Amino acid sequence: MAVQVGDVVVAGSGLRWCILGFVGNPSGGQDAKLIRKNSDGSYSGLQKDSEMLIAVETPVFQPGDEVTIDGFKGTYMSREDEGDIARVMLAPRQRQLSSGGFVQIEAGVARASYALFVVQNRKL
Repeated sequence: MAVQVGDVVVAGSGLRWCILGFVGNPSGGQDAKLIRKNSDGSYSGLQKDSEMLIAVETPVFQPGDEVTIDGFKGTYMSREDEGDIARVMLAPRQRQLSSGGFVQIEAGVARASYALFVVQNRKL
């Protein structure tokens, strides 16, 4: 089974990573660009020959699943045809202004990298 964008894999270190994308390598093969979230909230990246990866999970999200994007709550809608983009309906929310007042932010559709979406909504 070939791995694809959004899949959770294990590289040589035993850490779990998510596939962000693919690029060609000098030997004519394909490298996977990998990403994971660190305990401090930052992200780490790595490039590894896709043949060397062990598939752990192909995350599946259903329309209506409760998710978050950059800390904002929302509802998963779909994955765009190319497969690299997730569509999420963000919940309405309020933001406090420096003056002490509030501004209401209506619900809206967000498009996010599918790999980053997986990293934020699955434990790696």
